[in-house]
Amino acid sequence: MTTTASSPALSLRDVVVTYPDGESRVTALDNVSLDVKPGELTAVIGESGSGKSTLLSVAAGLIEPDSGTVERTGSRGLIFQQATLLAALTAREQLLIIDHMEGRKPRQDRADELLSFVGLEGFGNRRMNQLSGGQRQRVNIARALMGQPSVLLADEPTSALDSKLSRDIAKLLRGVTDDFDTATLFITHDRSLLDYADTVVEVKDGKLSEYSELAA
Repeated sequence: MTTTASSPALSLRDVVVTYPDGESRVTALDNVSLDVKPGELTAVIGESGSGKSTLLSVAAGLIEPDSGTVERTGSRGLIFQQATLLAALTAREQLLIIDHMEGRKPRQDRADELLSFVGLEGFGNRRMNQLSGGQRQRVNIARALMGQPSVLLADEPTSALDSKLSRDIAKLLRGVTDDFDTATLFITHDRSLLDYADTVVEVKDGKLSEYSELAA
């Protein structure tokens, strides 16, 4: 499938996910359908246990749905709640390890360009204990962009940050979506960040619906 301005880079159709619970099964996602287009940031809001992280895991291909389909164009980049970075590596090396894992020649220029884009110009040689929590999450975002993903999936990347840093990271994801033309799925419980999104949907008891601020 070829991505155009009007076709989604990420498409979920009638996705059902269940988990075993003793002798029965619990439905985590109940016939969920969602499209995210290039250059579009879709925020998914929901309470803890609502199914929003399961939604991201299905979108990322980390778990297979019981039924339904998931289609993605191109590659995907993942951003997790905690900045899953290796303490022994510098900020630049965190990015270059992606090239190593994918069998590419290390692209130091691209790594430095991405660090600059996320606001960390000149930080390439710093190790993780020399960076703040917000700076480590910026490294995490830059690393997710090393593979030039068409789909960017962020699972509550601001959950460990204060309100100001949370808005900084949400604003950065908005910029990434616009400048790299990614289809971005942003999982969050923080309603103050929703103004950075093009579309907001809510997961409640495994069902997806258009988010209504009045109902929040």
